[in-house]
Amino acid sequence: MSFRPNDRVYVDESKARGYYVVATASIMESVQVSERVLRDLLKPGQRRIHFKSEGDSRRRQIISRMCDLDLRASVWVVKHQSDKEARPLCLTALTEKAVDAGVAHLIIERDESLERADRRLIAEIFRRAGSSEMSYRHVAPHAHPLLWVSDAVAWCYSNGGDWIRRVDAIVDARVFRL
Repeated sequence: MSFRPNDRVYVDESKARGYYVVATASIMESVQVSERVLRDLLKPGQRRIHFKSEGDSRRRQIISRMCDLDLRASVWVVKHQSDKEARPLCLTALTEKAVDAGVAHLIIERDESLERADRRLIAEIFRRAGSSEMSYRHVAPHAHPLLWVSDAVAWCYSNGGDWIRRVDAIVDARVFRL
């Protein structure tokens, strides 16, 4: 993945047909514009875009707009292992890359049942790296629209076929079976 210094990185996962973790990176200067574009895609009454809840024609529309944005996404995939084993593998690889690249902020979609384990894992990575300037936090999915991009890419990869081709414009790295 081509994380860059001072990037803001948004992380979500899909647990369908394997374990997929996606990190969407944006330079800080592009975040507000990208978030505005994504919020404009919301239907009345919708707080967030959740790809598994959208119809195929709307998915195609959303992907098209996402691929027009200045974003880069990376996908980590682990198959044939439990979620409990796969998540730490993916999150470790992603966080180590982010720390090495000098990422400014790591924003992870909140899953309260996993947050404590995530914090321990990230703290260990920071300790091994001799600290880190990177901040991180777990947030609700509606709080940051760029999380929706990670959700969409994860959904596309877990569903395969033409869906992967559709998001390929923003996916710059894939790591299978860590």
